[in-house]
Amino acid sequence: MIIFKYLNIIVNSSISKYLILTFFGLITTFGLKAQGQITGYFDAGSVNTSEGLFIRTGVLGGYTYRKTTLSAGCLFDLKSPSAKFFTGSVLNLTQEFSIKKFPLEVQGLFMYNPFSNLVHEINWGLLVNIKRNHFAFRLGTSFRTYSLSKSAEEEYDLEDHEKVHENWNLVYFLQYQLKPEDHHWNIGIALTDIDHFMIRQETNPMVYLNGKYKLQEPLTLYAEAWYFSAGNFNLAANYFGFFFRTGLLWNID
Repeated sequence: MIIFKYLNIIVNSSISKYLILTFFGLITTFGLKAQGQITGYFDAGSVNTSEGLFIRTGVLGGYTYRKTTLSAGCLFDLKSPSAKFFTGSVLNLTQEFSIKKFPLEVQGLFMYNPFSNLVHEINWGLLVNIKRNHFAFRLGTSFRTYSLSKSAEEEYDLEDHEKVHENWNLVYFLQYQLKPEDHHWNIGIALTDIDHFMIRQETNPMVYLNGKYKLQEPLTLYAEAWYFSAGNFNLAANYFGFFFRTGLLWNID
């Protein structure tokens, strides 16, 4: 009954169009003769704003046709101080190139995060991704917009209000892995301000340790430990939060 209650809320809310767009990306994973991938995971941890333990789950799916990859995903809060169940979606389009036999990827992304009943966040971004042996790099920019939800407009009788825009935000990702990318097991460490459904302020990077192990084709088990901090580029850095992630990656040929 609880599941049907959440589904009813989603279908009858203004975010339904974003869910349709996101899950269309997941459905096409199975609808085309191309290499596909499904990832499902759980997060558990706490941050300064979570009022204790939070638990959430995410699902991402995508397909690769030749040198083009389309992926999409949704994020759901299972336990948090927010009354929201659906709290994030993402849509990515990635194109692989070679410049003088040097491979790189150009990625466009769209994130929609209705993290509260009052304020929603939208991120557009463009990144360049490079993988070389044990290292992975991502560098780009994003454009963030905060806007009031329709329920906030109705509740506070707001007819005319301005959206808050943050333009040309720096997006970065730097990772080192002990083994090559295609090895059956690996351990690595990364510094970044971007996750699947979130882009943080560039002055507050996240650090995470990650490990993966191929159980058997086509399944890979992975785990990550994330550490959040605040004020890293100020005179003093402060603890902000920590969470643990574990999930399964399923490659579909």
